Amino acid sequence: MKQKNKRRKWTVLTVVFATFLVLFGALYSIAYSYEALLNKELGDLKNYRTVETGDGTKSTEYFVAKYKDADSIRDNSARVSEAIEAEGLVLLLNNGALPLKGSGLKVSLFGTGSVNINNSVQGMRGGVGGAQDNPKNLPNFRQALEEIGVTVNPVLWDFYTTGAAKNYGGEKKLDANTNIQTYYIHEAPWSVYDATITGSFASYGDAAIVVFTRDDTEGADMNVAGSDGANGNYLALSPEEKDLLKELTALKGNGTFKSLVVLLNEAAPLQMDFLKDQTIDVDAVMWIGNTGMTGIKAVAKALVGQVVPSGRASDTFAYDNLQTPAMIAWAANQYGVFSRAYDTTELDNTQKYYGVYNEGIYVGYRYYETRYEDTVMGRSNVGVFHYDDLVAFPFGSGLSYTEFAYSDLSVKDNGADGTYTVSVKVTNTGAEYSGKEVVQIYVQKPYTSYAVKHGMEVASVELCGYAKTGVIAPGNAETVSVTVEKSSFASYDTYGAGTYILDAGDYYLAAGKDAHDALNNILAAKGYSAETGMDADGDAALAWKNTVAEQDKTTFAVSDETGLPIDNKLAFADPNRNAGAEDNLVTYVSRSNWTKTMPDGPVVLSLTDAFMKELQSDIEPASTGTLPAFDQSSGLTLIMMRGKAYDDPDWDKLLDEMSYEELNTLLTTAYCITAPVASVAKPQTNEMDGPTYCKEGKTDSRFPCAGIWSSTFNVDLVWEVGEALANDCLFAGYNGMWIPGINIHRTPYGGRTHEYFSEDPFLTGTACAAEIKGLQEYGVIAYPKHYVFNDQEANRNGIAIWLNEQEAREIILRPWLYACSPSRGNAHGVMSSFNRAGNFWTSAADTLVNGILRDEFGFNGIIITDMADANGTVYMSCVDGITAGTDIWLSSGKDHSFMQYRNNATVVNAMREAAKRVMYNVVNYSAAMNGVSDTMRIERVYTWWEYVVTGALGLAGVLTLVSLICLLVSMRKKKESAE
Repeated sequence: MKQKNKRRKWTVLTVVFATFLVLFGALYSIAYSYEALLNKELGDLKNYRTVETGDGTKSTEYFVAKYKDADSIRDNSARVSEAIEAEGLVLLLNNGALPLKGSGLKVSLFGTGSVNINNSVQGMRGGVGGAQDNPKNLPNFRQALEEIGVTVNPVLWDFYTTGAAKNYGGEKKLDANTNIQTYYIHEAPWSVYDATITGSFASYGDAAIVVFTRDDTEGADMNVAGSDGANGNYLALSPEEKDLLKELTALKGNGTFKSLVVLLNEAAPLQMDFLKDQTIDVDAVMWIGNTGMTGIKAVAKALVGQVVPSGRASDTFAYDNLQTPAMIAWAANQYGVFSRAYDTTELDNTQKYYGVYNEGIYVGYRYYETRYEDTVMGRSNVGVFHYDDLVAFPFGSGLSYTEFAYSDLSVKDNGADGTYTVSVKVTNTGAEYSGKEVVQIYVQKPYTSYAVKHGMEVASVELCGYAKTGVIAPGNAETVSVTVEKSSFASYDTYGAGTYILDAGDYYLAAGKDAHDALNNILAAKGYSAETGMDADGDAALAWKNTVAEQDKTTFAVSDETGLPIDNKLAFADPNRNAGAEDNLVTYVSRSNWTKTMPDGPVVLSLTDAFMKELQSDIEPASTGTLPAFDQSSGLTLIMMRGKAYDDPDWDKLLDEMSYEELNTLLTTAYCITAPVASVAKPQTNEMDGPTYCKEGKTDSRFPCAGIWSSTFNVDLVWEVGEALANDCLFAGYNGMWIPGINIHRTPYGGRTHEYFSEDPFLTGTACAAEIKGLQEYGVIAYPKHYVFNDQEANRNGIAIWLNEQEAREIILRPWLYACSPSRGNAHGVMSSFNRAGNFWTSAADTLVNGILRDEFGFNGIIITDMADANGTVYMSCVDGITAGTDIWLSSGKDHSFMQYRNNATVVNAMREAAKRVMYNVVNYSAAMNGVSDTMRIERVYTWWEYVVTGALGLAGVLTLVSLICLLVSMRKKKESAE
């Protein structure tokens, strides 16, 4: 009986310990699958150490930070944040109310946004329903005003912060039935303003300052339906906001307030139809964007004239946001969301959604100005179009507290360097204020019979150059010179030459104070005037004409960067050219017939068999070529390759030293890092997200939204933002940032409007290039995002984007040329996007990655995917991406692996090339190499959790083995006793 009990005990213990062994084994596997993520979350643990085998006397500080302590970094960031807001805020309307004048000013601040300014880099304020993203100790609006001697109504302030209005303010909610996130304004109604509140107004009546605030955020577009803005439109004023303006108008009428000023505190252009309401009388409107850490100080100073506004609108402000080609189709979709689903149940959530860019090149002002010109010139099929009923403030518009006059336009052809120099004399004709002026240069290309025949669209004006003056005193002048690239004159001819061409005809360069002003100057040069249909007379002297006698199909058909041909590469993304689209034809908007091509409903596509096939992924290619060597020993380390050319034969020797396991880890484990490689002494790099702050920074540095940066029209200031971000990043231990965001404001409703610069590709491109240079000067590799066609957020995981190649080339891709070309921004990294181009995930579209980004733009940096765990696990295929030119996966390594392709030479050689690009860019451009010498080696070490997990696994194994042995012994004794 005693023996039987022992046997039962050891049986139970064996089962228990074996169970623990299995569990700990699973834990071991999971832990190492998420090793990178786990190390980061546990305090940036390192599983390697560097060992110096030399004497340590060689200098290894390849990149030197400018600011090296938290206080100096924060102080500089605060200075830059205020400076860029000061030059970026845009005075849209002013009837003389601003600047507020007089000593002892007393004002009343209205709107829940006045006490909860959107200074957030994530687009969402803290507070009711908002993301708690606001850092501590930032000045609020009241503090900013009182700092410069303006007294703020304390009764009204308390009303919003602790009184009856404290629970009002912006929020967002997810609808469980539709899975649509809806933003709500939730402004306090006038009915909650009691007699105590209204009785305080007269004592603080120098101005009623109203703040209208909106939020936006990653993962959800802003609503055109379902919100509490007028007609469900989140970017329209709500009934409560309009009531507030009406009541304040009445109070201004009876003398309680001297003026009524509106501040637009949001990244996206608010719909301006309230200005046409006869019961509302607003004296001034200023767009201030999202203000960052100290931008609200600049806003306060601008209100009293200590800052003279010089920003110019980086987007068009419309009376009705929904009357562009893109928004007409967008708003017609169910629930007013951009995306649609194919009518099928056969696809998963990463395959079934699609969206169509039906507008072609007519994005933002390109639509408004082109249709305006066609109306003035009396072209056929223009239809009914009243510019002044649609556009409140044109792209590039903005007022100052003084006036500037332009004269003496001249254009110099610089010949072989491929540029013109446009010079304009700018005179401050005001009497009181000094200020800066933005000179904008626009190009007009001819819209010819050839263009009509071949479906080549041409906008009436396109921004092609700009410069900002210094501070000009009253009566003084400055001559500004602007460089314009001749490539700005070319149009992409998809259906004719299949490349960029210079069509025959008249070309114009015009200076203007905004896009509309420049167009009017061109129309004046053509002989038109207010008497013949223009809304204002232009100045023909500010337009220069050049006639091209013969069409040129060769000059712009090759890349300036690489010398390789530029040709059609995106037929697969256009239903009209995709061979498998069948009857899925899209009517793109064309100025050849506005009335028949403007959308009158949603753009609907059907799922074809060919589309279904293209949507599949993870297809292993045939193995061709020779497998490279691994685990060789040549004595080379990565630092020895610093400064060597990309085609230096030593790169092959270095790569031969890696093991296949190291190669796999490097490419698939890039969650905020690139992995260390011990065999070649490559250190780990650390990357962080942005785009307008370092998310894991240690100084609470924050900058205004990117639209404010671009509205400065001052690339030197944007460079300073890049410098400030780089120093903050380095102090926090990061040497790469996933910034800047350079998708386009295709419409005002994109969820990441706060991250992106503008509706204009040239302004976006030049601004982002400046930021990238500021970052990379300090060894922080920039990864601009999201490549490409990620101009909206709805159902972004795997959504198929359909568009024509001309829009892709001239609008969406152009900022990437500026960001990534070696002669311009020279970014050393790129982040790809969640979405598809046509049916192909963008990072797996060879012609997008290799064909355009690398071969045409000359980019030789690192391409990382967007989040490849969770969101992208299903469709961000390793084999599809690596063979298309993608390098590393933003992943913990668990969900992505190349181990199964060990014997496929095609895949392995693509992996090797990807590893080479990572190594080349890290060693030459990353501050992660600081401190690494050619006598340094990397050794593997174990983190504390590895000891715990390994120890638990080992203990469970030992106990299982011991209990099993004891069980076997007890069973043998039983047998012996039985015998």
